[in-house]
Amino acid sequence: MLIYQVFLVAFALSILIAGLVVAVRLIWCAYQSFRAHHIAFAAFSVLAIACLAGLFAAVLVVWFGYGVAHSKKDIWTDLTVVGLTGLPFYAASFALWRLATYFQSVVRRRAAQPGAAADAPQVARR
Repeated sequence: MLIYQVFLVAFALSILIAGLVVAVRLIWCAYQSFRAHHIAFAAFSVLAIACLAGLFAAVLVVWFGYGVAHSKKDIWTDLTVVGLTGLPFYAASFALWRLATYFQSVVRRRAAQPGAAADAPQVARR
């Protein structure tokens, strides 16, 4: 196995790990949104998880098709496949991570207001 093939396998594993990390962040965001009764944010988080899973499936299909193809493969075709599938996946993962961060900041900000959330601590009486 050549050194660039080792890097290609490492890049493929990093896509899996990045996808799982972003999916866990979106699941946590959906959980917090459900608890804070922000159903729209929770629904968008679940939709984002579905979009991430669909994009991951598309990447797997392209890489499987490339792997079983009987054409000549060299470093340039490998880099083309990585560039056309891996980089958009990372861009989408980063965008979904930022979306989850925004949703969580809005939920936390609204929960910090007194009386905004149902399970918010009661204001001390004087």
